[in-house]
Amino acid sequence: MSNPVTDHNKPQPLSLDNLPTNEGPYQGQLHDARDEACGFEILPNFERFNKNNDIYNRGRWDERIMSKKVIDWFRGMYRPDIAARDRDGYTARDFAFRLGGWVGTNLLIERNLKNGRVDGYQDDIEIYSEIAKEKVEIESPEKMSEEIKRISRVFGAEITGITSADERWHYSHLYDADHNAEKPVNLPEGLVNTIVIGTSMDHNIIKTYPSATAGTAVGFGYSKDANTMQAIGTFIQAMGYRAVASLNDTAQKVPYAIQAGLGENGRHSMLITPKFGPRTRLGQIFTDMPLAHDGPKRFGIKEFCEICQRCAESCPPRAIPKGPPTDTPLNASNHVGIRKWSIDNEKCFNFWCNQGTDCGICIRDCPYNMDTSTWFKKKYFKFWVWLAGSSLRRLALWLDYKIGDGGRQESNWWWAGGGDRSLVK
Repeated sequence: MSNPVTDHNKPQPLSLDNLPTNEGPYQGQLHDARDEACGFEILPNFERFNKNNDIYNRGRWDERIMSKKVIDWFRGMYRPDIAARDRDGYTARDFAFRLGGWVGTNLLIERNLKNGRVDGYQDDIEIYSEIAKEKVEIESPEKMSEEIKRISRVFGAEITGITSADERWHYSHLYDADHNAEKPVNLPEGLVNTIVIGTSMDHNIIKTYPSATAGTAVGFGYSKDANTMQAIGTFIQAMGYRAVASLNDTAQKVPYAIQAGLGENGRHSMLITPKFGPRTRLGQIFTDMPLAHDGPKRFGIKEFCEICQRCAESCPPRAIPKGPPTDTPLNASNHVGIRKWSIDNEKCFNFWCNQGTDCGICIRDCPYNMDTSTWFKKKYFKFWVWLAGSSLRRLALWLDYKIGDGGRQESNWWWAGGGDRSLVK
């Protein structure tokens, strides 16, 4: 349905009587030559996703999701005292730590609120530098791609891939926070290339999920990504080319990361990378700078996840299905027209709000989440990833159950220096 406007040409707030616009079956190119290599099963009824249907935005307009706990969860991103209590991982110290991790992202969000923008979440990240009037000539897209990856590492990216723009993954509409309504996506035309960057989240902090302590790793991951993308975007624009940096806005990150060769989709519906497993935060930059593309890389995730149910078994609200990939949406926050593993976002977010902070037990207990802090552990992880991608994947799963890295550590373990030999006295 269309989104009506008031007499003052202001969008009508979203509600169950004024649902987000349904674009219907995608009218662009439905299939791509890379789909099979990426593991994408695109169906005829495929629709682009309306970001107003993501569970966080639904928490602002959908009365089926809205509650005092939801409101407190959002407020708690800035007010660490709201959910603090006398419980391991949820004390005022733990929430203060989490707030510190999110500060880079929160400053990014706040800088343009007066202009009706929520950079990085409802709008792309505004890059301060202007585009140079004269372009630096690029003779070799291949060489330029290598240079982009080098500067990305300097600016904080730990993995970088480059692919072509694919409008199937662009949101059909964005959320207008000023009016609690929807608004169009304003991505300029001609940005034919996409740079996808990833940064890792701290393994030892992730071990404390569920806790406010662990939420620090997520927040700091976003903060690092935001800084990295602004730096890369500034470089591109100073070279005379356009750059639009994107965090949780504009387009879906996981399919782009898969196309750029950074990893595969797991049962928990997150990207699994061969370097950090699921412990990765993503960002991307759309640009018209001439660049060479990377290709998707399969290393056996789908085949392993078919026999592994660790994330589904560990999930307290049972938000992760145990069955095969499906094209049946579990609720309005799932993508229509693609056969894949999806989670029940409503169950997941409800658990988050009851905890007062985010949850990442599925990341913590994923067999691909391993400690690689020593030479031996890095070698074992590399061997295990190879094993899990081979016909011996059941042996890899057995090894994970026997000597794997799953299970929770108390937050007090981390505060006492657990897992960090430099802090252990």
